Amino acid sequence: MNDKDIEERKLPNQTTGLVITNIGKNSPIDYLNVGDIIVEAQKKKIKSIEDLEDIVDTALKSNQKTILIVIYNAQNQRRYIGVKLD
Repeated sequence: MNDKDIEERKLPNQTTGLVITNIGKNSPIDYLNVGDIIVEAQKKKIKSIEDLEDIVDTALKSNQKTILIVIYNAQNQRRYIGVKLD
């Protein structure tokens, strides 16, 4: 996510996150949409793909079945979503 994304979407200036650009058919987030922005996972701000990967890896190693993510959808609504990990 960059400054242009923040400006175009009229999000708060300090927003960080990942814009979803592609969703695989068997993805655990296949009910989300391209263009949604993941801003938090497990109550931690997401600044890079590595942040999200680390959180998912940690959850899988601890046998957690789900993680909580926070997204902004296309209407800029902030949503809290449980994601089931396989």
